[in-house]
Amino acid sequence: MMYRYFPGRMMFGGHLFGMLLAVLFVVGIVLLIVVLASRKNKTPAAHAAQGAATPAIPDRFLTILNEQKAASGMGAQEFEERRLVLEGGRADNHANAEIVSLKERYARGELTTSAYIEARNKLLGIG
Repeated sequence: MMYRYFPGRMMFGGHLFGMLLAVLFVVGIVLLIVVLASRKNKTPAAHAAQGAATPAIPDRFLTILNEQKAASGMGAQEFEERRLVLEGGRADNHANAEIVSLKERYARGELTTSAYIEARNKLLGIG
């Protein structure tokens, strides 16, 4: 009685069409997941339109921070903390003007680290 469930018998016994439909269904679902996942990871059009200017934005924050250190006599520990926080946010969406403005204010010393992190998380919808 076991020979009844042999896959070869099912394919050649008329169930080939059903198996092909099941395989096509599974392949379709996998392709749908791949397409949706690749869309999620793409950058916005505004970010792509900036082209080569994008890497210069984080460097601008560090330039502002260096100028602030020279002008106000910022301590080495505070400078290092702010530099690390700014470099840690390199993956932020720099096409978002609010985030760019927030980072500039933080680099100028207008915001404390905790106020910056709280405002950044609020803009990014984190926590």
